[in-house]
Amino acid sequence: MLEKVSIKILLAIFIISKFFPQAAYCSNLRELTTESLQQKSGKFECGCEYRINTVNIKWWDNFSDPYLKNYIILALSKNHDVKKNALKTEEYRQKIKTSFSKELPSLNISPTFARIKTANNQIGDIQFAQTRTNMYAIPLVAQYELDLFLKNHDKTKAAKIEKDISEYEEKAANIVMASDVAEVYINIIKLDKIIQTKTKIEKIRKTIYELTKERNKSGLASVYDVTYTDRLHTQAQIELNDLMKQRKLYLHQLAVFIDEPPMNACNLKRGNFDDLEYTNKIPEYISSETVEMRPDIMKAEAQLKKAKIDIRIAKKEFLPTIPVIGIAGYNSLLIERLFNWNNIMGLVGVAAFEKIYTGGRLMANLRTKKIQFEQLLENYKQSDLNALQEINDSLCMIKFDTQKDQANLKKINLEKSNLKLIEERFKAGITSYLDYIQYQETLLSLEIEQDNSKAQRLVDYISLYKATGTKL
Repeated sequence: MLEKVSIKILLAIFIISKFFPQAAYCSNLRELTTESLQQKSGKFECGCEYRINTVNIKWWDNFSDPYLKNYIILALSKNHDVKKNALKTEEYRQKIKTSFSKELPSLNISPTFARIKTANNQIGDIQFAQTRTNMYAIPLVAQYELDLFLKNHDKTKAAKIEKDISEYEEKAANIVMASDVAEVYINIIKLDKIIQTKTKIEKIRKTIYELTKERNKSGLASVYDVTYTDRLHTQAQIELNDLMKQRKLYLHQLAVFIDEPPMNACNLKRGNFDDLEYTNKIPEYISSETVEMRPDIMKAEAQLKKAKIDIRIAKKEFLPTIPVIGIAGYNSLLIERLFNWNNIMGLVGVAAFEKIYTGGRLMANLRTKKIQFEQLLENYKQSDLNALQEINDSLCMIKFDTQKDQANLKKINLEKSNLKLIEERFKAGITSYLDYIQYQETLLSLEIEQDNSKAQRLVDYISLYKATGTKL
């Protein structure tokens, strides 16, 4: 009976020591929601504010649009891919704590009950009686790996750099998100303008087709002319339909960016394309310091630092491991005497383990780390060249696309002057109405061409924003 009671007491101690802390931990884990994790991953009270600041949100004030900046803020606040990247960074922060815990000693409790039975043995004339007894123990076991060569400390440093790498990746993803939202928005309001213009062209072509049919009845136009104008009218309808489809797809994409259902995309507010313009001045050149602040360049540098630490860790794997163990607790054959002071036991031990033969594993691991460092070095050099190319490409595109847009504006102004002359000739009866509306169609086509060149020029500014890592 006493044995059963003893077993129950030890089981109760074991359950209290093991499961109650875990229950408390699980309770805290349930309270640790996604938003709170994201708040911890930033330095601000709002979980999205630090993401908004990483993309230099004030730069978007240079675009004279009432909605563009708000859509970018919504995307950085609500987009699930953005939140996933933030949680990944928080994951690496927790890995730092895991790595640092290996530098500290661990303490465990192990309540033990054992039933001992000895054999009935005889040695010479001495006979040993068979015995049955219980053994009770509640030891505290402390373990620590003596980090004499700072191997575990280097692993913690590597974990911290991994966290930095994740932060650079998150920042780069946020910049891409802001740029994608802006490009999609610009394309939407551009299509709003072009669809309006294309609708006018479709009506003009319909009028031309009807006038051509009337001229054909009067013998002033051939059947070919009627068929040709009908085909142009049909083509205008097809192009208008394609533009409306494309705008619809862009609206769906923008809705998903800001965590809205695609069926609500038509309700998204947007400004006027004619009022959209970049009001700041584009620099003629970009300093090399700006290139160094790009997230991908900083990520590549961090990867090199981590690779150096990994090589140092691989070298230290050749050194011995020095574990330290300490045990202290109560040990007794009778449970009622378990907690007597005289029944305290203790043990302290230090050992050293040196790897004599591992089949070449340690040397191969060291060589692998060195090869990985060389790969990352080449990647860093290539990333630096790519960054310079992207910046120069963006500046080049801005220069020539601006010239193209200005030329298109000049063509429109010239065509407007011609249209006024044609209008005066039409009022004077010199030019027919058919010729007059055909000149109107030409002007509208030039306006569409200029709208496309303007949109491309605005997108070029965004490309330079990405290429400079928002340091524009």
